[in-house]
Amino acid sequence: MKREGFAILCISLFAVSVLFSSGLAATLSGGGANLAMLALVNNGANGGGAAEATTEAKLVGDTWGGDGNNLDLSLLRVGDIILVSGVIVGDKVMPGHYTHAAMYIGNGKMIEAWKNGVRVVDVSMVRNANDAAIYRVKTSDTIKQRAVQWALTKVGLPYDYIWLTYIGGKQVEGCCYYCSELVWAAYKAVGGPDIDQNPGWSWKYGYNVAPQELADDGDTYLVAYSS
Repeated sequence: MKREGFAILCISLFAVSVLFSSGLAATLSGGGANLAMLALVNNGANGGGAAEATTEAKLVGDTWGGDGNNLDLSLLRVGDIILVSGVIVGDKVMPGHYTHAAMYIGNGKMIEAWKNGVRVVDVSMVRNANDAAIYRVKTSDTIKQRAVQWALTKVGLPYDYIWLTYIGGKQVEGCCYYCSELVWAAYKAVGGPDIDQNPGWSWKYGYNVAPQELADDGDTYLVAYSS
């Protein structure tokens, strides 16, 4: 009976998540397409030889919180994954050390799925987190650039709350994204590696792709860390 009750609870939470996400999609979809059209990628090169990205996307919502860190942002390259803790309420309940993820797109900007939707913000905001790390994907610069390009087409889409359910889930092409889902999907969509450590079911993460799984996957490696 306990297992049946647990299963019912999971299904109920899943249903609530879907309804909530659908509601957000209906609310924000009007501006999503316009924001995505403003996200453009150049073919220029940065100091590290990777393609730079420029955007005119609006800043949606608020900034990160936390105790601050000294991460060396000069080490960032286009397509790098930024993982942090101490910026969301979910820090207390989400498995793993890292609880939020973003992707560096060049020109001092990063893209993330934040609570008010997918947005482009200044990467200096990373310094607000309790601690932060740069992870690099083991793939070509071409794939990294394509991953950034793909992610920019999602600017303005609503946040995906499905991760709040134990069952969870992830999808490459969807109406909404949570933070690590967006980063994972960007690489998956353009033929890059599957950077979910547990691509199927796991008792710890369900069917989600958690920020910690991006760090623990064999196709990524640590570049820098600071608390």
